[in-house]
Amino acid sequence: MGRVMKSNSYSSTTSIFKEFLLIENGVTGLCLYPDLHDPENENKNLMWLYRMWATIPDQTHSCNVAIANRDQIIYKDTDALITFEREVPIGVKTADCVPILVYAPDKHGVAAIHAGWKGTLGGIVDNVMDSLIEKGVDLSQVKVAFGPSISKDVYEVSQELADSFIDAGFSKYVSLLNGDKEKPHIDLQGVNMERFIRRGVKLENIKLHLGCSYSSKNEDGVPMYASHRRSGGAQARMLTIIMLL
Repeated sequence: MGRVMKSNSYSSTTSIFKEFLLIENGVTGLCLYPDLHDPENENKNLMWLYRMWATIPDQTHSCNVAIANRDQIIYKDTDALITFEREVPIGVKTADCVPILVYAPDKHGVAAIHAGWKGTLGGIVDNVMDSLIEKGVDLSQVKVAFGPSISKDVYEVSQELADSFIDAGFSKYVSLLNGDKEKPHIDLQGVNMERFIRRGVKLENIKLHLGCSYSSKNEDGVPMYASHRRSGGAQARMLTIIMLL
């Protein structure tokens, strides 16, 4: 983790931290998030700043994918971007949902995916894989890195939603951590990882994120990442971006 900059936002200073997720020859992927030592940062909308750093789609929890280029900056109703152009940073905003970065070295392409429970269940990862295959990508060479998201230990859901994941073939990622009387929990990273593996991405090429957007804290006991659930719906978001160099 490192401090990337201080920005003047709403007449105050907001520190932005960076965490590198994927560094390969010719590509860099990282996560940016506000310093939550200042509780006011939970309620700052930094999208105006994030859009200076990357092209971000208008996310709607869909399974829609778009090919991004340097001549277009607006992608409506889209939750994953792919680009094959150098120096075109693409990213997704999250605050508990799963951010995923993808690198296809054989065709020199990258993708940024926003996968909430709807996108995870609906298969946005598969849609991205389909788009990459159309471009001739060999999925066995693909590299994947997950950013910080809510962990299965705290992601409690309804039985109805849990049953939907079970019916879709992901029962091993649904668990009752506190006994049958408690609500089920879902491992969203695990489900998306499984989707990659089923499509031919090698397990050794997938890097999960060990942090939790809801519960991870720094050495001072302060929450590290933006979390919609923990904050009760505050505006703070993380930005997970990737760029071909």
